[in-house]
Amino acid sequence: MFIVHGIGEHNDFVVESYDNDKGSTGDSGNFRELFNTMRHSLFSKEIPLSLEIHPIEWHAEVHDSGVDSVFDTISPEASKKLRDVNKRLIMDVLYYSAPKYGQVIVDTVTKQMNDKYTSFMAANPGWQGFVSIFAHSLGTLITYDILTHDAGQVGSNGVVFPGLSFPVENLFCVGSPVPIFALSRGALDIHDGVCTGGLRRPNVNHYFNLFHPADPIAYRVEPLVDVDMSSYPAIALQPADTFKNKTFGEMVLTYDKLTDTAPLCNEWQGARIDFQVRRKFLEGPVDTLYAPLAHSVYWSSEDVVTITLLAICRPVVDILTRYIDHKMPLPTLRPRRRVPFTPHKTIQCATTAVVRDGFTGAWEPHALFLGKKRVYFTRSAADVACSKKWSVPLTNKTAVVADPTDATAFQFIPDKTNPSPSLFSTTKGAQTLYTTSSDQRNEWVDNITKTLAALQTKTGHGTIHANVSGLALPSGTDVDFFDATLTGTLRTKGTFRDAYNWYVLTDCSLDCYEACPKLKEWTHFSLKAVFATPEHGHIRLVSRHGTSVTFKIPDKSRFDLWLNTIKQFPDCHLVLDDSC
Repeated sequence: MFIVHGIGEHNDFVVESYDNDKGSTGDSGNFRELFNTMRHSLFSKEIPLSLEIHPIEWHAEVHDSGVDSVFDTISPEASKKLRDVNKRLIMDVLYYSAPKYGQVIVDTVTKQMNDKYTSFMAANPGWQGFVSIFAHSLGTLITYDILTHDAGQVGSNGVVFPGLSFPVENLFCVGSPVPIFALSRGALDIHDGVCTGGLRRPNVNHYFNLFHPADPIAYRVEPLVDVDMSSYPAIALQPADTFKNKTFGEMVLTYDKLTDTAPLCNEWQGARIDFQVRRKFLEGPVDTLYAPLAHSVYWSSEDVVTITLLAICRPVVDILTRYIDHKMPLPTLRPRRRVPFTPHKTIQCATTAVVRDGFTGAWEPHALFLGKKRVYFTRSAADVACSKKWSVPLTNKTAVVADPTDATAFQFIPDKTNPSPSLFSTTKGAQTLYTTSSDQRNEWVDNITKTLAALQTKTGHGTIHANVSGLALPSGTDVDFFDATLTGTLRTKGTFRDAYNWYVLTDCSLDCYEACPKLKEWTHFSLKAVFATPEHGHIRLVSRHGTSVTFKIPDKSRFDLWLNTIKQFPDCHLVLDDSC
């Protein structure tokens, strides 16, 4: 999704270099962070939403051309603060209305969008998703004009529109002056003081006009589409809290009621366009005083973000509708790439790295685990790491015996010539371990017996633990339990109270940990298509759907370790890329 700012300077919309971007601040950063928060709170449990947000900045291109210096030379000394407001804000409207600078702005916005779309498609081959645009204030007019003119077409102010190189699914306009510009340009059909049409429909599938009632810059669109719509109030946005703790299906029902069709002109497909942002407490009596703030309220509105996310997720609804129409069982909805955590995975190596967030553009630290076919991600190594109490090697002198007096217990008898001091501090004999059922006891006995039998046929056998030299593990913890044969919580009897610990059986040891990992689920990404940039330490994984994730391993030796390990996977398509 592209976001386009309105009048004024917006350095927060200028993205730093891909390698060093720490995420944006200001309206852009706050909005993207709010988007990220609402996505996790509302949709993380069910919807496979993969969304990237890219800001578009156009103000600097005009003001860096020298116009500000000329403006200063023609400004009298008095009222400097007001004149500075004119220079930074009001002049943007005049510049856009003029052919020369209007062309600069249109070219800048169009080129940035086309370039970023092209780069995204190159970085995400096979992507088949949808593009949305979220625009504010004058940015809505710029975007509207671009989406109502074909390539090469000339606008009313003489601007030649180069055209976008991609289709747009959703256009979200907030605080939009599009209606009054359509009126001032003489583009409407007006008879006897009544507008009977003339407003051009942007070339998008869904058009949303969101406004705060106290915003003096924002106006309604629907009465310009159909005169009868002037008697229809705009749809009041529901509070974001309305959607919390609801299933996606329940949220869709609420959304459908909000966006129900209306008697609009046929060419507008009968869809509702105008949505009113609800007032906050005590706003009504002070509309005039609140007006300046009302024009910027959209950047921090959870209600606006919620309706935007629901609209973006609309393709999921369309898919479910097709299942219903064909009377087929509905598919299970879950976030794409979220899978249950398991210690039975074979992990080749692990490291702490930084992963680029598609919403905020920032690089965030994560713990990464390289498996045989996938990379697994979690926020921190602490989510996975465990404190080990002891580890007993399995040898041909180790034994396991089911307790004849208790169907839930078994005895583990270590090799007395190679005991674990922390386990047998007072005795070198067997230890009795208790399960919760006879089936669980039999499972442990059978697996230990099979593991011991396998040792008899192998020479120098032993688990090779993953290389975790780059993993920021909490002190006194490890992740040696991966590639486990069997795990579970077992009980041992104590003098004063019983102890419950997490036990891990590997092909060469029985390990006891204080507790099992806290992590329940983690994110995974396949290694089908991998693009690596050694110069920057970037590795980008691309799924068959065209979605991707990029992470950075700054340490060259660790990056080389990962790259060399990935090269060994036969089904992996690895490309050394200069623009990861």
